[in-house]
Amino acid sequence: MIRPTSIRSTSRRCLPGAVLCLLAACGGGAGGGALPGGESADLDSPDFTLVPEWEPAWTVGAFDGEDWEIFGTVTDLVFNETGDLFVLDEQAAHIVVFDRNGAHLRTISRQGEGPGELSEPRSMALLADGRLAVFDRSRRGIQFFTPEGEYLESAPFDPERGMPNLVRAWLSDGSILTDIETRMTGSADGSMSISTGPAGGEAERPILRYGPDGEREVRYVAWDPPPPTGEGASTGGGGFQFTMSAVRAFDPLLSFVPLPDGRLAVVDSVAYRIKLVDTTGTVEDALERPVAPIRVTNAIRDAERERRLAQLGQRLSFSSSLGGSISLPGDFQEQMTAARRTTIEEMTFADEIPVIDALAVDFEGRLWVERTGLPGEEGPIDIVTPDARYLGSIQPGGLRIPDAFGPDGLIAYADAHDLGYPIVRVLQMAADTQLETEPRR
Repeated sequence: MIRPTSIRSTSRRCLPGAVLCLLAACGGGAGGGALPGGESADLDSPDFTLVPEWEPAWTVGAFDGEDWEIFGTVTDLVFNETGDLFVLDEQAAHIVVFDRNGAHLRTISRQGEGPGELSEPRSMALLADGRLAVFDRSRRGIQFFTPEGEYLESAPFDPERGMPNLVRAWLSDGSILTDIETRMTGSADGSMSISTGPAGGEAERPILRYGPDGEREVRYVAWDPPPPTGEGASTGGGGFQFTMSAVRAFDPLLSFVPLPDGRLAVVDSVAYRIKLVDTTGTVEDALERPVAPIRVTNAIRDAERERRLAQLGQRLSFSSSLGGSISLPGDFQEQMTAARRTTIEEMTFADEIPVIDALAVDFEGRLWVERTGLPGEEGPIDIVTPDARYLGSIQPGGLRIPDAFGPDGLIAYADAHDLGYPIVRVLQMAADTQLETEPRR
């Protein structure tokens, strides 16, 4: 079966999941004191700490070496059921496969426009029927391979009807879930208009399913906060024109992950509330914990504004909505920085910080729920189940949500070496304490 894709509402992504392995009651690693190890509680239980035991398994990535170990931009990681790890490198336009011990097995595809070649691969999944699916934004569709790397077929999208701009999650049949789409519209004079952004109108945030047959349907309509007040900023020159909308900090983001039973877990509000949505778009239930949102104070406003201003020195890069990078002249970069500074200095703030910052699902369908910390700080990660059990919390400074969950407690992260080049780290979670399945009394 497919391992559900996990989604984060921050810059770190959580990818197809597997077993949350064995959180020890008195394990080594950061994060807290004595634990009720192997126990669970109702969702209204006070927090208690989980301290996972783990050890390094293997690391791959080099500054100089073989083609398969020099990564450009790692955009996706996926384990299969035997523990092989598939690494998608967008810059190299190929997938590198390693066995569970870190040995290189094979490299799938290459840069190009021909059958089975990739141009701008952004995401991948191992499907229920065993195929490897790769979303290639520049080629406007999905490429299908065998797990051994043999090219099978492609499924193009029609951008005039709409296509996903990015993948939020995969379904087992190769369908893509997204809330950001691209449309290309032609006019009578032969010109084209390309628009990319959230799907839906001003009062809704639809979660869309794009099937490999090109079908587009609304899977669920999430709550959309009202637009921020105030004016944005614009800049232009050298053939470019960008308009930046007004900004409001601490609006709830939309996070969603598919569960193994076909339902979606959806977060779209300020409260600790995870909606469980069936295949018809009906909210069957909601998982709620008594964790109150943080009230936004003047000190928090100042800290968030300073945090964003500190990021202004980072050089901006853009890519076309239908693929391909855009090179911006230096003076335009300066104008963009000035426009960004204006939006930050004039941004407004929501009254409360949303409780949930990120959501992921593991191989067994347990949810990793990262709570929002203060600006610049991490929050704890709760482990909860769709049947309303709380298994404990990993404290800040402990284990991060993995970029990929694998079988038998394998987890993987796309990281950077101390010298700055990309690496992939695989850890092995300890296997000495199973999580119980019965609630703690």
